[in-house]
Amino acid sequence: MSRATVVLFLLAPICFAQSSFSGNFRIRHIKRPGFSLAPTQLHEAEKLYQSVCAVVQRDLPNNALRPRFTVSLGAERDEIHGTSEIWLKKWNPGAFVEGVVVLAVNHRLSADMVQQLTKRAVQYNNAMVSVGDLKEGR
Repeated sequence: MSRATVVLFLLAPICFAQSSFSGNFRIRHIKRPGFSLAPTQLHEAEKLYQSVCAVVQRDLPNNALRPRFTVSLGAERDEIHGTSEIWLKKWNPGAFVEGVVVLAVNHRLSADMVQQLTKRAVQYNNAMVSVGDLKEGR
């Protein structure tokens, strides 16, 4: 194979990704490079994305929240990869929203916030006493 063919083969999936209307996320299919969601599905995905951003923004206020990521369809299972990729077996609005929530919350949490939450969770755990222990006077 020539170098040009190899480069084209590696870059083709990137070039054929479908962008959202806002440009904040891209959708591609792992096994079918020319795949795209139907216009109604893409519109639904955009509305779901906006809804997640509004909810996370309200619950975790800070600067404007617009995480950028890629949705890869055709994966073996639904999961989050890193901080910028959602893998889905097939288009599933519920799994998409769950993935966007995770990425949006991760986008919001600074390393300092993660440390504070971790410390607080350990403190709460150490402060808990079971009712049985209270009855026995421990």
